[in-house]
Amino acid sequence: MNISKKLSKKVNNFLYDHMHFSTALHYFVGVVLAVVSAALFAFGFTSFITPASSDALFQAGMPEFTIVTGGISGLTQNVALVLHIIGINITANQVQAIGYIVFNLPLVTFAFFKISKRFAILTLVNVLASSLFIRLFDYVGLAEQIASSQLIIKSVLTRTLFAAICSGLGSAIAFKADISCGGIDIITYYFSLRKSTTVGKYNVLFNSVIVSLYSILLISTQSASLDIGFLSIFFSIIYLLVGALVIDSIHVRNKKIQLQIITEQTVLPEVLMANFPHGITISKGKGAYSNKDKLVLWMIVSSTEVKKVVALAKRAYKHVFISVTPLNQVYGNFFIKPIE
Repeated sequence: MNISKKLSKKVNNFLYDHMHFSTALHYFVGVVLAVVSAALFAFGFTSFITPASSDALFQAGMPEFTIVTGGISGLTQNVALVLHIIGINITANQVQAIGYIVFNLPLVTFAFFKISKRFAILTLVNVLASSLFIRLFDYVGLAEQIASSQLIIKSVLTRTLFAAICSGLGSAIAFKADISCGGIDIITYYFSLRKSTTVGKYNVLFNSVIVSLYSILLISTQSASLDIGFLSIFFSIIYLLVGALVIDSIHVRNKKIQLQIITEQTVLPEVLMANFPHGITISKGKGAYSNKDKLVLWMIVSSTEVKKVVALAKRAYKHVFISVTPLNQVYGNFFIKPIE
């Protein structure tokens, strides 16, 4: 454990003394995570979303309907449906590969000025990589190989869950690296920073509109019956909810925790505020058993800071008592490290 701490300290000191190398490494890690995130999303889309209307499904006796992903990819699905209705023969994957870049360009520009330059640049890398992976997976016939599995063909729910997990993991990995998968993720990320709350619920809110639009368009053009339209909405909502759950389980940047710290050490508030960028509210109390005067400290921190606060408090006073309470929302001034 001591060797690990010493090594970590040496690495941090080296990076601090070599800022250009540190910046280049930071961008390199971001690019790697952006590509991994793009590959996960493209795999989920080509393997589990688009096969919903494949010939293999007809052969298995399944009705034709589509799982709508929401976001820019869902918007391109709407565009693909409109083109199909008016007689233009182009696949959903082809529309996705082209439209994903076209629709994302203005949003990436918005992110460049409103969020951060690094966020926008690496989001653009993610968008370009997603389009390339979609074309690559489509070219090698990955969707057909996955669709040949009897389990995938016969279980729409299985396909929906696999697609949601891939999409959720892709977005969560991107968010973890302080970037996004583009599209609606940029807008939801922007709102989550301004509102200081989780991003999953904003994804569901925006994407529900796109899902509903697709199903209404599908039914109104008589391309499908009412029950097929309902199934499209039903499984698309499952996809969105599971994806949001995966995102919020991994991306914890905006999750807040309330700590109630009971101590006899009067210097503990100063120690904590010297190490964490958060305020502390102090109230006086008395132990019912010991009859000793106590300080009750109320402190709100990010979920990633909880273990560090607890460890520091215990080092300062080994008999400290700490209760931890998750919070849904915090109003007022709460410091969150800005996006670089």
